[in-house]
Amino acid sequence: MTTTLEESSAAIRAAVSERMAATPADDPKMVGYVSPTTKPRHSVASTEEMQTDKSSADVPVIEHLLQRQAGDGVLSETYAEWDTQPPKYRPGTDAFVAVLEELRSLHLRKTLDYGVDEDALANIRNSADVINVPAYAGCVLRMADKMQRLRSFFRRGEVEFDGVEDTLLDIAAYAAIALVVYREHASG
Repeated sequence: MTTTLEESSAAIRAAVSERMAATPADDPKMVGYVSPTTKPRHSVASTEEMQTDKSSADVPVIEHLLQRQAGDGVLSETYAEWDTQPPKYRPGTDAFVAVLEELRSLHLRKTLDYGVDEDALANIRNSADVINVPAYAGCVLRMADKMQRLRSFFRRGEVEFDGVEDTLLDIAAYAAIALVVYREHASG
């Protein structure tokens, strides 16, 4: 029997609705819970919705799950807290997630200058074609250039142009882009 993701999601939603309907209103888990009358805030869009509404891709499933998870891996005490409690991470993770958000923002801004409407990574693909290497190898070369800038910083204690933070962000972004184009290359 083949089950699609949408069928599985519908079955899970039905089971959750049935369980919540059977939970007495005075149950401690129901404190503050209001039954949604509209689509849940962090719902996963159907394939059809994703094709017509690209904004649904902005809320990844894992983000929703992390927002519902408490630090010890146990869901919040009440259903109402699930969508209102901020994610709880181990020390250092908030800063890491903030850097990931910074990378996301940087990528979106830079693709306006370097990409084209049809392909945000067009510059990566085109420059790799010029030197006849796969696009992921072109990213590795760009990362090597950024590493050279860091070597200069370590040796001289300063750099003339982009600072250390910008260079590290560029390396991380190129690594992510390399992974994207490597996966395309490997699957195609």
